[in-house]
Amino acid sequence: MADIQEALQFLGTEVDRKDQKTLLSFPEYLEYVCENPQMALRNIFRLFYDMVKGRVVEEDDGHPDDPESVGFKKYDCSKLLVEGADNPFFADRLFANRFVRQVESLRQGFQQNRIYVYEGPSGCGKSTFLNNLLRSFEDYMRTDEGRTFEIIWEIDEAAFQVGATPSADQNRRKLIVPCPNHDHPILIIPKEHRVKFVEKLLENSKAKKIILTEKDYEWLFREEVCTICKSIFVSSLEKLGSVEEVLKMLKARPYKFDRRVGEGISIFNPGDKPVWSAAEGVPVEGFSANRQIQDKLDEIFGPNAVRYVFSPLAKTNGGIYVLMDIKAHNKERFLELHNVISEGVRKVGDVEECINSFFFALMNPEDKAVIEEAKMESFQGRIHYNKIPYVLEPATEVNIYRSVFGRSIDKHFLPRVLDNFARVIISGRMNTECETLKGWIPNLKKYDIYCDKDGLLLRMEIYGGVIPTWLSEEEKKKFTASVRRSLIAEGEKEGNKGFSGRDSIGLFNSFLVIYGGRLGLINMENVVDFFKDKIGKERRDKNIPKEFLASLLGSYDYAVLGEVKEALYFYNTDQIQKDILNYLWAVNYEIGSKTRCGYTGEELEVTIDFFKLMAGRISGEEMTNTAALKFAQDIQKKYVTSIARERVNIVETELYREIFGDYVGNLKEKVLEPFVGNDSFREAIKSYGTKEFDTFDRRLREHVAYMIKSLMGNFGYTQQGAKEICLYVLDKKLNDKFSS
Repeated sequence: MADIQEALQFLGTEVDRKDQKTLLSFPEYLEYVCENPQMALRNIFRLFYDMVKGRVVEEDDGHPDDPESVGFKKYDCSKLLVEGADNPFFADRLFANRFVRQVESLRQGFQQNRIYVYEGPSGCGKSTFLNNLLRSFEDYMRTDEGRTFEIIWEIDEAAFQVGATPSADQNRRKLIVPCPNHDHPILIIPKEHRVKFVEKLLENSKAKKIILTEKDYEWLFREEVCTICKSIFVSSLEKLGSVEEVLKMLKARPYKFDRRVGEGISIFNPGDKPVWSAAEGVPVEGFSANRQIQDKLDEIFGPNAVRYVFSPLAKTNGGIYVLMDIKAHNKERFLELHNVISEGVRKVGDVEECINSFFFALMNPEDKAVIEEAKMESFQGRIHYNKIPYVLEPATEVNIYRSVFGRSIDKHFLPRVLDNFARVIISGRMNTECETLKGWIPNLKKYDIYCDKDGLLLRMEIYGGVIPTWLSEEEKKKFTASVRRSLIAEGEKEGNKGFSGRDSIGLFNSFLVIYGGRLGLINMENVVDFFKDKIGKERRDKNIPKEFLASLLGSYDYAVLGEVKEALYFYNTDQIQKDILNYLWAVNYEIGSKTRCGYTGEELEVTIDFFKLMAGRISGEEMTNTAALKFAQDIQKKYVTSIARERVNIVETELYREIFGDYVGNLKEKVLEPFVGNDSFREAIKSYGTKEFDTFDRRLREHVAYMIKSLMGNFGYTQQGAKEICLYVLDKKLNDKFSS
């Protein structure tokens, strides 16, 4: 019994904490306003803005001092669209920037008289996005940060009886009349007196100027309270003769947003039919009334003094109204919103009802015909479109796979391979023609070891906010703000074709079924094999650009070859420094000279063989005697200029850093050559981590162990993955493939 009591007590505490039914008198509400006017006096648009900005994190984009930045920022939308969601929505960088810009426009006066339409092809995740957005908003409205208040009347019936006197008796009969429009309590102050009232209310508040002058709070002085509340106020004032007595009956309670009952958030699907009233023979969506409340109001104030009628739109006044796809019954609902959105008014019989809601709709591209067929071109100006295309950023596509299939999928793949699966999927969503890219890099072929002929891989990187390191300095300088804007604008036109979100999940599932149970890790050969031979020729040719798979494999091969070379390289840095310093000293002397190096203290004999050796290591090319001598003379001229101009320690000069980089780069380039074709090297890799490994030559073991550990520590491989990628590089003869 104690356990039951404890459980019930816990439940009661939690429910009370999360669902507090705070009811404030009007003076208490004004105290709440004075404590934090900017929070207390927010309308739906500012509430929505604050919710999004509080849950979307702007992250460091890695280029803080880039003078050509166009504000294409990295936003983490996981708190808004992923956390706590049954079906997470992952926003790529292109969409996240569009969405945040749209939300920021809410603070620039673009609020009312609009409907925000999210359009995109089937399977792009429109409904998932909007459902998660609304869920986050509903959660936010339950917090102290999201709290807003609405009017509720507690009308003392006895106070209106002839000969009645005011009484503090709490047990007197009271008629509870909720404001169906959920109006802010501050709106009960007559519009003509509201500015002066707010000035006096916030006389000593720092927020006074903000409330009186900023666009966020214009609504406060422009809007009228609903006709029901205005009628109660006016009728009560006529009978009681005192504003103070009238306001004693006005209370403020938190505006509860509950999409399940349509309060604050109403969502209509295309198949939702209008509800018909048997008594009236008309849709209930036309107007609503409460007969019991109306009879009481007539009894207190007289017939028709207060008409308690309202439209269903009142339930989302100051809230959010959503149409999920403009089809079937939602076509009529969408078109009926024209006048409401244009004028902010809905007629309920002969009563005007003010509607200030946040209107959303989802739309497939073909649904725009609804507006054209109705010949309502003027409505177009009220529609603010935002595209939700298919994902165009590999990292986001991979996050979708992890969400659906679990983060454990990573352990089945070699590094880079999972991302490359996503790149294949995304390639067909993009346009192969891109004039901006051609203007920026006319000769894209020079990057064919990194990129495909259409530049899709390059644009995927840019859409993810990455400027590839393999671009030349010239190309990086030409990547100006105007080029960036134009490329991002190209991205806005893409993502409407190719594999849909649902298609990609189905394909990935099939891929895992075929290759996930194999002994080794999933590799690039599996990805190429799947898309070439397992999805059907027609589907492949329709959704994957020609030669893209070959280019992707080539760029992958070059990248992993570089990783293995980097991992195998462990030359002595001190020795390299000595070699370079000796060379920089020697180029100042004639062939055959003997000298002591002023940097290392070593005795040097200046020979043509030494010049040839160093020239080859720095340039990466074998040289003749004449060429090596000419190379040394050119270095000597740069040396003299550098020493005279920079006047710093030799190892801090630009010349030294340039030579050191070239020297190390060329050593790395050739580091694998002694091991290619060496069966012992291959067998040692296979045996790493077993007792058999100890049977190999000590020096060979050191090379293999260093390489495996470097691949694990620097490139994210597991031990098994490191062994597999080394064998892949050897078996595919990648060193020979890229030797030229």
